[in-house]
Amino acid sequence: MDEKRMSRAIHRLNRRQRKKKRVGEFQAFCFVVEARFPSAPDWPALYAMLDAFIDVAIERQGLVFGGGGTDVFHGIVSSGARYAPIGEHHRASVGAWLKNQALLEDVVVGPLIDAWTDFG
Repeated sequence: MDEKRMSRAIHRLNRRQRKKKRVGEFQAFCFVVEARFPSAPDWPALYAMLDAFIDVAIERQGLVFGGGGTDVFHGIVSSGARYAPIGEHHRASVGAWLKNQALLEDVVVGPLIDAWTDFG
């Protein structure tokens, strides 16, 4: 179904139906982040970086992060509040913060995806 027809179909639904189908104002977005460690990480430095990541790049923007890793750093970033919007400015901010870290290389920030339907 094209986007215009989908939009009309969504607007025909009442609020309860939109919430049940997780569309319109009830759609939840997220994005995936990935990076590589150039060498075996210095654990104290890695833990300090992860603490700063959660504090500065995630929680200060009202976001949440799920993920981690010891060989490859990867995870999902989404809004920390129910039905709160997440946008391109969040992606750019988190991506810039990660790309500025000396402990990480090959940082990839994925596109915004629907958290309910785009994982398969």
